[in-house]
Amino acid sequence: MYSVKIENSTAVYTDLEENRRAQLPAENLMGIYTAKNPKAMSQEEVSKAVLSPVAGGERLRDIVKRKNAVTACVIVSDATRGVPTAKVAPYVLDELEGGGIKRENIVFIVALGVHRDATEDEMREFLGDELYGTVRIENHAPFDESRLVYIGETSAKTPVRVNKTVWESDIKVTIGKVELHDMAGFSGGRKSILPGVCAEETIVINHRPENMVNPNSRAGNLDNNPIHEDMLETARMCGVDYSVNIVMNMDYDIAGVFAGDLDLSHRQAAEFLKGYCSVTLPQKPDIFVVCPGEPLNIDMYQGVKALIALHTITDSSSTVILYGDFREGINSVDFYEPFKKCGSYDELKDYVWANYRIQMDHIVPVMEMLKNGTRVIVVSDNIAEEKLRDMRMEKAQSLQSAFDMVLSEKEGQKVAFCPMSYRCIFSIE
Repeated sequence: MYSVKIENSTAVYTDLEENRRAQLPAENLMGIYTAKNPKAMSQEEVSKAVLSPVAGGERLRDIVKRKNAVTACVIVSDATRGVPTAKVAPYVLDELEGGGIKRENIVFIVALGVHRDATEDEMREFLGDELYGTVRIENHAPFDESRLVYIGETSAKTPVRVNKTVWESDIKVTIGKVELHDMAGFSGGRKSILPGVCAEETIVINHRPENMVNPNSRAGNLDNNPIHEDMLETARMCGVDYSVNIVMNMDYDIAGVFAGDLDLSHRQAAEFLKGYCSVTLPQKPDIFVVCPGEPLNIDMYQGVKALIALHTITDSSSTVILYGDFREGINSVDFYEPFKKCGSYDELKDYVWANYRIQMDHIVPVMEMLKNGTRVIVVSDNIAEEKLRDMRMEKAQSLQSAFDMVLSEKEGQKVAFCPMSYRCIFSIE
């Protein structure tokens, strides 16, 4: 998918996913750095893992029988997460029906958080052709008061309002993907509830700036992470009965499945992921080249996660070239408008703290990078140069033109290619 090959005295970088190719002098190449790539599981192994809870926990169909359950909801991720839900959903459905719940009493809920609604085509992809049309599926509605219910307050004083259908279901199952998350440590598990099926207010308070700037709110860390702990408490209040946590490899294949108890299955998935996502650079490069890859290249709001992955190792001597299709543009007024309105970084910080909305979350780490002098160049046909200037970034028409521009400015610069950087925890020797 991503490769660098030396041809004579030239290093040629190729991204087959986005059909991009660019070259630079071999003497400027530091290397290509990605997470390790564990082997894919067979479908038989996936099935066994879904049905076999970790640490000898209770099987899903047995939970259904013990609770004499009549209704169930299965909470699944939206298109921005790229979860292969269709490969595990049939086994979950079989377990629910095997425990005695009728299919007409089972509903799949798309955990949007505050993202746009999933389309019919996306819903078909989530369930697969065999299941789509045979079981109900609907979008979460974070702004519709009639479809939300207040269930209490967490110890961090977060008022919890969740999807009413989820709350009223006898059995609650989550299916999600565990990957690095810049604030919550890891995605998956409890994130299917918060932010997945919570009200906007609940999400905003959990993601508040004070939590985001906490040093424990970082990729790869769950210990004393206030965002994670608040999410977990919320999910426990909601009452998740069974959680299916999927870990993907770099080829988008399933490499691990951990099911059962909400917290235990999630932590085991996180430990498995940590085993191959740590990447050590031999030195600090002058130029980083990053991209989000699918599905985060859907828009720039999601795509900047590839940039945020570097925010602890870049400084005023660093240039980051971020490229991506970003076919839906920036796709977040709340992420873009504060940059446009504010003249200085101090003003921007004050504005975000005073007027915080959920999709301002990525502003905080991006702002810190830009404030420390990191130069950011964006390559995308779908982001206007004027909007990038508003965000204190530059635009290049192509990956090649970005290389040509930056390398011409100073001799001897070293370039590190870090595709899908958001899937890595970087350190420097």
